Order: sequence, then structure tokens, then C-alpha cells
Amino acid sequence: MYAHIAGTERSNDGFVFKLPNESGFYEITADQLADRIDDKRDDNFIIIDIRDDASFDAGHIPGAINIPLNELGYRVFSLDKTKDIIVYCFTGVTSEVACQILVNAGFKDVVNQIGGIKAWDYAVETSDGRINI
Repeated sequence: MYAHIAGTERSNDGFVFKLPNESGFYEITADQLADRIDDKRDDNFIIIDIRDDASFDAGHIPGAINIPLNELGYRVFSLDKTKDIIVYCFTGVTSEVACQILVNAGFKDVVNQIGGIKAWDYAVETSDGRINI
């Protein structure tokens, strides 16, 4: 069941995504991603941190793999197209570029984490501390 809200659709579980006539990829908040990570029954996703190696090593979302944006073009084909691909960066802007690359490469279930690691840090600092940064 979806409710149309200002150019987006929202399911009953809070998952937000763009309409098909827009970008072609979905969006998820940091809180929604944290809930999805916490749901041990759901492992049908890959989280990609597109920041550089040093930023990734300094701290990242649990379970994320590091594929810097400049490597995504040639590493994209090693990803499983049957899984949701959740992408984040520092603020959520560069990850939109990465999402578009993935959509253009034929991935159907591409998700941008809104606000990037900054939003993640804020969300977990104000909740239950789900990240080790």
C-alpha cells in the first residue's frame, strides 16, 4: 500500500522512493537503513560506501563495502543484480551520481541513503548508537 506524497511514494513501512519518471532510483533515510540492518531476516541488500578508502577506514555503516566512486564504473559488474544496492557517501549528493551509474548499468533496485554518513552519524547519535565510528 503506497501513499503519494509530493513527488514520492511512501509504503506503510516508511520506505520512500522516487517515482519512475524521475531518477530511477529509490531513497531511504538513515533511520530506515538502520532498521533494515537490524532486521536480521532481511539480507537481500548490499551497502556500498563510495567515499575514498581513508574515509571508509575512519568509520562506515555496519556491513558496508567500500567501492570509491572512481572505481564504480569497472567494479559495477561484480555486484549482484538480484539484491538491493544501497549507496551512501558523505552527504548524500555524490551517492546520487553513483545511483545513476548503477541504474544506467541495468540495476533495478538501487537506493540512495539520504544525507550520507553525516545523516547516519546524527541519527545514531540521537538514538541507540548503532555505529562504531
